[in-house]
Amino acid sequence: MSGLRAGITPGGDIPSSEATRRVAVVGLVALVAAAALDVTGRIAEVGPARFTLYQMLALALTLFALWQLGTKRATLPKTPVTLPLVAFIGTAALSLVFATELAPAVVQLASLASSVVLVLIVVTLVREPREGALVVGGVLGVAAVFGLLAVAEWADVFALQHPVLFTSGYGIRARVTFLDPNILASFLMSTILLAVPLVASAPMKRITRALGVIALLAALIGLAATYSRGGLGGLVIGLVAVAVVMRAPRRAKLAFAAVMVVAVVAAGALIFDARWVEENVLGAGETGSATNRVYMVEGALRMWADHPFGVGLDNYQVVYPAYRDPRAEAGIVESHTAYVTVLAETGFLGLLAFLWALGAFLLRTALPVARRAHDATLHALATGALAAALALSAQAFTYSLEASKFWWFAIGLGTAAWCMASREAVTVSPAGEGESSLT
Repeated sequence: MSGLRAGITPGGDIPSSEATRRVAVVGLVALVAAAALDVTGRIAEVGPARFTLYQMLALALTLFALWQLGTKRATLPKTPVTLPLVAFIGTAALSLVFATELAPAVVQLASLASSVVLVLIVVTLVREPREGALVVGGVLGVAAVFGLLAVAEWADVFALQHPVLFTSGYGIRARVTFLDPNILASFLMSTILLAVPLVASAPMKRITRALGVIALLAALIGLAATYSRGGLGGLVIGLVAVAVVMRAPRRAKLAFAAVMVVAVVAAGALIFDARWVEENVLGAGETGSATNRVYMVEGALRMWADHPFGVGLDNYQVVYPAYRDPRAEAGIVESHTAYVTVLAETGFLGLLAFLWALGAFLLRTALPVARRAHDATLHALATGALAAALALSAQAFTYSLEASKFWWFAIGLGTAAWCMASREAVTVSPAGEGESSLT
């Protein structure tokens, strides 16, 4: 019997009211929007701890989810990612023993724990495909606004933050509310990929689909305005995954792929010129950004060789100066690679647990649902979550995204889709024993 059946009990839940479902949808959209506020969403700072609007909303939604569970309006089944996530948090907590500075390590552990809690919140609150579609639609609306703000910033018309960041010789790297344009790129990229399968194949009104296309284009142009190679590369990888997994005739898949290629090229043409492409894409290996990343990774690997169980969460920046290559820029104290950061800070056990969690989600959670779910909206949700998580996993090779709320939000949606597919697949026999057709 497939793991899709594990922990699923057909029936037994108290049906949620329309008001409760509305609170869940609005709350999740607001939570992602709060995460997108990034540095502009900070409320207060106490030592290394930074209190944000996201944390306040996450606490409120956590209490709401606990109420749902306590009143049996929702259940929290065992999923393919449950044990890997517990192992990842466990190894992260273990690394505190080896931390040179304990305070930042504790703060980072709280951040990682909140990411796992985000997965649980989404799984608890998103109970039906329609709810998942509404959440993605709301987040897409937020991304469209951010995309328009990014374009305004790139055009030097309006910026929420000053001073703006310039790409040498080309123009402004849009960042909107974020400290770093690459994180804005991860938000826009992952939202585009979550929404594309729904807009392309899920049943909806024509006006809704048209609005979805417009929002996708706004987010896409905003993504181009970040000048993020990792974000654009991840988008291409995610779109390929959507084209492969999306349930449609081959001719429709080819048409989808053609439209996506044209859209990406057109968006890029509005922002990039031939010189930028030559220097930053064709000659990426020769740029200072690329060589600095090589030096930082080499330093991180030397750090891990001396500390096989890690140097402690968020202690990379503390220990790195002793391992810094003299040719690397002194002001950069990140490995800019999530997997190397996890290895250096939590050791080989932490990296194994992290890769286990990603593999369990991509291969055992999202992919089976995307391939076998009968409901078209559920299929689109799983496909989008798979593509977004895969794209962020690719971008993580160029940036430290291990604590990214957008990454874990995609994992939460995909896991929620797994739970919905399990309930869809379970039929109750006369004897009361559940049988799953998803084996």
